[in-house]
Amino acid sequence: MSKENTDNKNNSQNTQKHQNQDNKNNSKWQQKHPSKQPEESVIQDNNSNNSDQQSKDSSKIDIEANLKTEIATLNEKNLRLLAELDNLRRRNKEDLEKASKYAISNFVGDLVATVENFFLANDHAPREEIAKNDALKNYAQAIDMTQKEIVKTLEKYGVKRIYPLNSQFDHNFHEALSQIESDKEEGTVVQVIQAGYQIGDRLLRPALVGVAKNKSN
Repeated sequence: MSKENTDNKNNSQNTQKHQNQDNKNNSKWQQKHPSKQPEESVIQDNNSNNSDQQSKDSSKIDIEANLKTEIATLNEKNLRLLAELDNLRRRNKEDLEKASKYAISNFVGDLVATVENFFLANDHAPREEIAKNDALKNYAQAIDMTQKEIVKTLEKYGVKRIYPLNSQFDHNFHEALSQIESDKEEGTVVQVIQAGYQIGDRLLRPALVGVAKNKSN
């Protein structure tokens, strides 16, 4: 047998072997998928892969959206807590300031009665006799200076003396005990019976006053 015939025979056998293997593979696939062709399987596999990728992408988007929502919620809670802490600090500061400001209220309330007795005594000093006597004059001047120092010291601690003579009546700080006929405008304080006191914006006691009213015809 010639070499050429031998090669042809070998090639023919190899070709037949490959065809048999392909037929065998197709036969196995068709046994598993009797109603489908191999080309259809490839298309379906591609579609399945695309669907899986889309599902993964969709899940990723959902996770990112949920994370953004949770972050926004936490930021909002943090801002709310910071605002509450700021309000708490401010209230505590105001409470401390008020406590410091009004800590002496009871003490001042008791003290002003003594202060007013001192002022009352000085107001009723015999000025004409004092003017004639140098020794009494020096004493009276010392009393006047002491009175001014008392007022100055009280004001240093936020205590204000209310002496509203010739001022318009104010029910927030004054208490009218009488009405007095006067040429002054009605409602003007024409007599101070007892001075009032306040500490900061808190009234310790109102000024007791007499208020002008129109003269009767």
